[in-house]
Amino acid sequence: MLNHNEPKPENGRTVMRVKSKYPEHMEYQATSVWDGKTGGTITVSDGHQIEYDTPKRYAGRGEGICPDEIFVSSILGCLNNTFLDFQRRFEMNLKSLKLQGTASAKFDGEGYKITGFKVSGEVIVGEDELETGKRCVELMKKFCHITRTIKDCIPFEYAISVFEE
Repeated sequence: MLNHNEPKPENGRTVMRVKSKYPEHMEYQATSVWDGKTGGTITVSDGHQIEYDTPKRYAGRGEGICPDEIFVSSILGCLNNTFLDFQRRFEMNLKSLKLQGTASAKFDGEGYKITGFKVSGEVIVGEDELETGKRCVELMKKFCHITRTIKDCIPFEYAISVFEE
């Protein structure tokens, strides 16, 4: 069994692995059921559901969330939760956290492909917490597991401001 505190060789150099308080392996599951029209329902393992549909501009009814919006929401949710994990670890006084995301897609002659992702937002922290807030933003960008996974195929841009109150 790997001891996470021992140095691990990586690309010709030794990297210290960080021991996590979370499980080493995770699985996420969802089930999609067609609604008989132009969308469906996603059900996840704990029973939560999301109604999705094809937008009207693509001949759908537009009566649910577009899957592309679910994609954007997933990234924002992961960034949010990663930020909050570090905020709790640092016991930082957080007043407000708001993130907005935009995925750009382009038709390449065969189909659409997401070509970029922009994240903007605002973080408001308590007095004397500005540097900790900025550090949490940097750690969020570095450790969000969804963005870490797709960053080599989709470029990400960040414009997140941190303020003290």
